[in-house]
Amino acid sequence: MIPALRQEKILELLSTNEIASTDSLMKYLGISVSTLRRDLLKLESEGKIHLLHGGGVRLPQKTTELNISTKMNLNREEKEIIARKAATYVEDGDVIFLDPSSTTYWMIPHLAGKQITVITNGIAHINQLVSLEIPCVMIGGSIKLTTNSCIGSLTESTMKTFFFNKCFLGASGFSIQSGITNHDINERAIKILALKNSTQPYFLMDHSKYGVVTMIKVANLEDYPVLTDRIPSALAGYQNFILCT
Repeated sequence: MIPALRQEKILELLSTNEIASTDSLMKYLGISVSTLRRDLLKLESEGKIHLLHGGGVRLPQKTTELNISTKMNLNREEKEIIARKAATYVEDGDVIFLDPSSTTYWMIPHLAGKQITVITNGIAHINQLVSLEIPCVMIGGSIKLTTNSCIGSLTESTMKTFFFNKCFLGASGFSIQSGITNHDINERAIKILALKNSTQPYFLMDHSKYGVVTMIKVANLEDYPVLTDRIPSALAGYQNFILCT
């Protein structure tokens, strides 16, 4: 079994078990302790697992939020594949919402030429929309520097007055155990309003976010369509996952 597949299976097991022992993982995968250690160290270096004293392994309870400039180029190829697919769901006449995620940012070039209106609270997003002459509306509020976006009560009160044909949202992580999660309670409030006020919502998340658990739950894993570049085998039964190629 190739390392990438073994590591995916480790994350699958942890998605349904809060903590796993190294002994149980060796038996589950049929591998030696040295092979397992290499896999676990790689997953830990990527922030996908946390190694416990005494030989236990669990998913991280929280991760550090990266700034938007770092996110833009992290797994960029996979994000662009998802973004290109997501843009095919946008039709002339649509009013859509893009949240300030890096994957929704890469949708914007694929929206050029469509007869649509884009609403966003992402500052980088609005700059790109304007540069491509895509009709757009900026929702203001308090500036969150990490994501280069507007959040807070002003943003939320304005969001309540808008309705969308579709919304496209990112998230910090997803797992069977915890669902779709995000770092920031203020961003969660905006996502919930977008989900509520959209006829058809979509989540856009690349495979690296599988098994990542952050501070606050946004939605159950099966609630909305999820566009991703790779569907883990543990999620094969989830009909709402859409593979982007």
